Amino acid sequence: MVRISPYKIAPEKYHKIFSIFYEVVGKQQKDLFNKVLFDLLSPAERVMIVKRIAIIYLLMKDVDYRMICKVLKVSYTTVSKFRIMMEKSEGIVPALQTILKIEKISLIFREFFNDVFAPGVYGINWKAAWERKIAFQQEKTQGL
Repeated sequence: MVRISPYKIAPEKYHKIFSIFYEVVGKQQKDLFNKVLFDLLSPAERVMIVKRIAIIYLLMKDVDYRMICKVLKVSYTTVSKFRIMMEKSEGIVPALQTILKIEKISLIFREFFNDVFAPGVYGINWKAAWERKIAFQQEKTQGL
């Protein structure tokens, strides 16, 4: 559990601090962003944040709760908590929805490609086709 000081910061100071935080973290390139986060967050905090985002992402893709628990090594209660939290979300859910729209389009093309170059079609490398088909099915069930 995170230890937070019981003393509250004035709202105007909080907004100023948050704007500084955004300048440091939000407006960086990917490499510099990673370096900043590695400096600011402990390994446990980085894993926690990544898992939280992944849970919400997989819930939006309608992946089964048990599969999320198995893949991300989290409890059923944690997944349920984030399902409830998603209903009131104004930031992470809209951001992930734009990513999902792009991903759905690429998924349609990949599925079409797998149908055209399916295992058993003459002139196709069957081993590669089966590997591609199995990987695609795993991605659909696990969501990642």
